Amino acid sequence: MTKLITNGVWKYALGVFLTVTSLSATVQAQSVTIVPSGPIVCAGTKLDAVVTGLNGPLTYAWNNGATTSSIFITQTGFYRVSVRGFVNGVQVLVRSNWAPFLVIPNTNATINPTGPINLCPGQTATLFGSGGQFFSNYSWSTGANTRNITVSQTGDYTLTVANVFGSCSTSTSATVHVEVFDAGYQPVITALSPITVCKPGFVNLGADPGFTYNWSTGATTQNISVLMDGLQLGAVLDTLTVSLTVSLNGGACSFTSPGIVLRSIRQPKLNSNFCGNFNLTPTDSIKSDLVLTYINAPEYEFEFEETSNPGVTFTHLSSSRWCNLANVTPAIQANKFYNVRVRPVIDGTPYCYGNYCQIGVVNTPSNDNAGVATRTAGSLVSSVFPNPSASSFRMVLQGFNSDQNVDVRITDMAGRTIENLIYDTQAGSMEFGENLTDGIYLVSAQQGDHTTVTRIVKTH
Repeated sequence: MTKLITNGVWKYALGVFLTVTSLSATVQAQSVTIVPSGPIVCAGTKLDAVVTGLNGPLTYAWNNGATTSSIFITQTGFYRVSVRGFVNGVQVLVRSNWAPFLVIPNTNATINPTGPINLCPGQTATLFGSGGQFFSNYSWSTGANTRNITVSQTGDYTLTVANVFGSCSTSTSATVHVEVFDAGYQPVITALSPITVCKPGFVNLGADPGFTYNWSTGATTQNISVLMDGLQLGAVLDTLTVSLTVSLNGGACSFTSPGIVLRSIRQPKLNSNFCGNFNLTPTDSIKSDLVLTYINAPEYEFEFEETSNPGVTFTHLSSSRWCNLANVTPAIQANKFYNVRVRPVIDGTPYCYGNYCQIGVVNTPSNDNAGVATRTAGSLVSSVFPNPSASSFRMVLQGFNSDQNVDVRITDMAGRTIENLIYDTQAGSMEFGENLTDGIYLVSAQQGDHTTVTRIVKTH
């Protein structure tokens, strides 16, 4: 539709006033149409606003709040769009007619309860289907074509919901498992973490879903964490048997599992006769303080770290609590200190180490003088290690009278006395020399008529 408008004359056409500034103008009717026109469409259909007679820029306003030239609809309803544009520089607002749309939704098959569903012997369950429209078809894997079914046997039940509506036809499915338990059922306890742990430690256990839970520990949840702290006494010091009773449908039936044995392994350490012993020889034996009598064929792993070489460790595996130092590889050296710790090995799996203990290894008493240990007339023998040292030294004396202290003097190579010390014969060893400057010194120890002299080297 067009109208001829003469110069300088106002005309009302298609809902707008136009003023003509030229001699004549041809104005095309403005309109906006929603495409497709419907009324029956599939969920997700795209609606376009088709505009004629307007120049841009164009702005859009749909009744659902959208501001784009196209929208996608998923709900049944009436739709309308308003468009603003320009005619000969004048802004014009044009609205479409209201358009009804019946949206055919997609199906969403759902079974309630969602499962798994557990039943006592002789019980039944009703499965409720949903997810379609009044015109949708419901079909079950049992052959039933109703929305709901009642079942009494163990199995998987599948519901299919279909819309048969031309190009809008859709189909979805859902499955639920039903378990009917017999009287001999025993709940399964699943270990969610190792059931043997270092003491103290946690063991995580779980059960199948769909029950009311009553664990022997007092817990009532499906999954539990059991603290193994070894506080019991006697032969079962580090073991705990955990069982589970489950019930269904408000206690209509209940079942109890066999027990599962949890174990925490205590961390052994050196026996007190050897921890802090600085008078061992390379052929002596050391012993763990813990007897794992409640475990089948335990082994003991001894770890050694020579104190002048921190961070470098080596181990020896023993089938008993005893470790002969002569069997350790690499060989244990005399005049050295070692940090030692022990851990149990159960069925090939190593567990946690106990605390460190320090031991000192000396030469087997002899008449040799290697500059580290010196024997003189009588029975007084001195061992000093590590030597050389960048920090302090430790002296271990043997052959002294335990009722008297030993006088210790440090001199430099010029014979000047650097420091006088007292060796406490009840202490077992003496640490010294941390503040010495770099150099060579002589350390003499004297008790009565017995004297021993050792040369030491301080270096950084």
